[in-house]
Parts: sequence; C-alpha cells; structure tokens
Amino acid sequence: MMVNVIIVLSTFFMMEGATWLIHKYVMHGFLWILHSDHHDHSTDGNLEKNDYFFIIFAIPAIILMYFGSRQEFNYLFYIGLGVTLYGMA
Repeated sequence: MMVNVIIVLSTFFMMEGATWLIHKYVMHGFLWILHSDHHDHSTDGNLEKNDYFFIIFAIPAIILMYFGSRQEFNYLFYIGLGVTLYGMA
C-alpha cells in the first residue's frame, strides 16, 4: 500500500520536469504547429489547436492505467494515476 502511494507521489513530482522538457523541446519543437496559437492570443474564444495536447497527454496515462489494472493493480496503474493527478493539478 505504501509503495503505491510513493509511486503516485514520485510520478506526480517527476512530471514537473517531464512537462518542462516536453514544453521546451516538443511543443516549441516539432509540434509547434499545434502550440503556436497558444502564444498568438488572436483566437475568438473557441478552442485552440493547442487544446489537442490534453488528449495527446491523456493517452499514455489511460494506457498505463488500463494495462496496470488488467488483472491485479500493479505499478503501471499507479504511474498512470500520478500522471493523471498531475494533469488535473
């Protein structure tokens, strides 16, 4: 039980570094075409292309939680839970 809490909390805090790297090298790199309208501020209040990142980043967490809960909950589920909680925060 305590190991699972440690996995969730460790993942949650490691996500800060991961999101910094992803923002700098992915969003401002090869996926700039999706992220550029976030910096443009000329949208009329509708969704931006940048909003697709919510889906893109949710997919790995969903996959981890799915495979981590197939038979007995294992570490994959708790990593996915940590990622999900970071996204919610």
